[in-house]
Amino acid sequence: MKRFPPAYAWQDWFLNVQRAFLLILAPWLVSVLAQFAGRTYLLVTYAPPATYAARPQDVGKSLGIGLLFDIKVASIVFSALLLLAMLAACSRNLNARWLRWMPGVGAGLAALFAASTVISVCYYATFSRSIDIFVFGLIDDDTHAIAMTLWHGYPVAQAGLLLSAVLAGTWWVGTRWQRSVLRIPRRPRALAPAALRVLLIVAITVLACRGSLGRFPLNKDDTNISSVRLLNDIAPNGISSFFWALADRGNDKRFQPVTAAEGEALYEHFLGRPAQGLQPFMSVTGANPAARARPPHVVLQVMESMGHHLNAYDAPGRDLLGALRPHWEQDWRFDRFVSEGNGTIDSLARLLVRSPVPAIGQSSAADAEFASNAFTPYLARGYRVLFVTSGAATWRNLGTFATHLGAHEFIDQQTLKARYPEAEDGTWGVPDEYMFRYIESRLADADPAGAPLFIVALSTTHHPPFLVPDGGQRGGLPLYDVTRQPYFKAWDGLDNAFDTLRYANDQLGRFLTRVKASASGARTIVAVTGDHNLLGIDYQDERDAALARAVPFYLYVPPAYREGADYDPARVGSHKDILPTLYQLSLPDTPFFRTGCDLLAARPDPAWCFGINDPDVTITQDGAYRRNHPGKILPWAGPSGLALASQRDASPAERAEQARLAAYPDLLRWQINYQVQTQPQPHPHPHPRP
Repeated sequence: MKRFPPAYAWQDWFLNVQRAFLLILAPWLVSVLAQFAGRTYLLVTYAPPATYAARPQDVGKSLGIGLLFDIKVASIVFSALLLLAMLAACSRNLNARWLRWMPGVGAGLAALFAASTVISVCYYATFSRSIDIFVFGLIDDDTHAIAMTLWHGYPVAQAGLLLSAVLAGTWWVGTRWQRSVLRIPRRPRALAPAALRVLLIVAITVLACRGSLGRFPLNKDDTNISSVRLLNDIAPNGISSFFWALADRGNDKRFQPVTAAEGEALYEHFLGRPAQGLQPFMSVTGANPAARARPPHVVLQVMESMGHHLNAYDAPGRDLLGALRPHWEQDWRFDRFVSEGNGTIDSLARLLVRSPVPAIGQSSAADAEFASNAFTPYLARGYRVLFVTSGAATWRNLGTFATHLGAHEFIDQQTLKARYPEAEDGTWGVPDEYMFRYIESRLADADPAGAPLFIVALSTTHHPPFLVPDGGQRGGLPLYDVTRQPYFKAWDGLDNAFDTLRYANDQLGRFLTRVKASASGARTIVAVTGDHNLLGIDYQDERDAALARAVPFYLYVPPAYREGADYDPARVGSHKDILPTLYQLSLPDTPFFRTGCDLLAARPDPAWCFGINDPDVTITQDGAYRRNHPGKILPWAGPSGLALASQRDASPAERAEQARLAAYPDLLRWQINYQVQTQPQPHPHPHPRP
């Protein structure tokens, strides 16, 4: 028969549990305060000056909800220590060991919470948002490059000293607090009150772990606090944001089952008519006699972090364009243009296969055959397809994926270093000038009677930590008026960012000058865009919705290939429109997968002609719609440029258009899932005969 311990043993157990709870309070409090301090720092550093006066209730709510998140995550972690203490309290030896290790373990956990705060602050400083699914891109990126970026861009040594101080300080406080707690005299007490105190401890712990007295525990929905995005972004702590990102991570590489009926409903919503399969995406280019007689070479250059915003600071006495200036001013350029994705691989996945699943090249679908393959129309016309990057082929499995899609050659930093021994490694690859020199040489060497070239290129130099290659110009740009802009309130290395931008622009301009003057220049079309705007710029004003995602789309089209092209710089667009435009310019009577608009058409198709940054903003000729503001529009402030007027209620026609365009991201996700789902299955090999 089971024997229960005598009363004095229960009294010891209750006393040990109560002491353990008190001991845990010290490192728990440090953990909560460390997280709250990070939020306060972000608020003070990044909040627009008028925020405190205009929205004091929102500020208070953000801090209050944030404190509850801090209490919740710290309580969940330290409740594990409390559970161990409750188990160890049954034994004098185990309890003694727990007491011996408690100050160090508590200090270590407090230091980890402080480290999570440092990481979340640095993440916000870089990306102007709380930790999200893009944090896992750091895992897939070049580890050495990430380490170099952190070392050059952040006070790593100072952060290490701070965390060491938190560790040592919490251990010091914990040991002294432990001595005080253990000096509490042991007095024989009735079991019932002791049991009630332990139940109260358990109840308080459970409540703290929920973070809420309501029906549901504190969760992501509680961060929807204010129309000021900063107040929403800083409410969750780094640990909460990380676990939400972890929950979303599977969707970064996962494909969902879809049905034909879902596609029909989306077609009905977006196009106004039901359709089957991928049929509405199938189109054919026009006759194009010039391209038929002499197929042009086509270069699509994707420039790292070439956003519209920083280029707009070019001014007399502050030359940001260099050799790019005459081309930028004389050739065709669309400025009301946004990146479709918000990261390099995100935008590339959309350009290459129209995939809103960014890591498709690293997923189970990496070997699929895509009807949306951007190379297919050029391959069908006998083009030789090259992918050139100043970075690494192994980055995000890009070399293997592009080769699978049909690229005949993938040229990366290793190829460029072998060809140009003077090229020195940078953080993310070799300097962009060697990429441009290589492309120029391939165009010059192309046999006039041989296959034309389609070249997709990706630059890397204008990327944190913003190190100008040897030979590039450093400093000398007057930025006193720029640094006072609220967008760059907390930037320390803004001059370095402008230096690498100037370098990249100048090298692009030199390349264009040489190509235009070359023998192949009269038959070479060059398109240039940015993969995304420079990350980390702080956009708080709703009227910056388009500017925050804007990248330029530049086109050099030799005169022989301009017939039928109608250039209107006020047209709006996004990455989805680049390849349809290039197909129409260069390929006669060629089938292609259309999810965008020919921006040079005499009569652009209104169904496809708009710009979209998924999921943030959609732009039309009327203005900008934001996905989380249904029934509202930010109209353009003028006939050109990216300035938007204040938000107003949309008209009935604008509401209808906003509702129609809201189906496009879902349609894009449906089609990539449908393509992956309907892949032909390989036939099993028959068993050999005996």
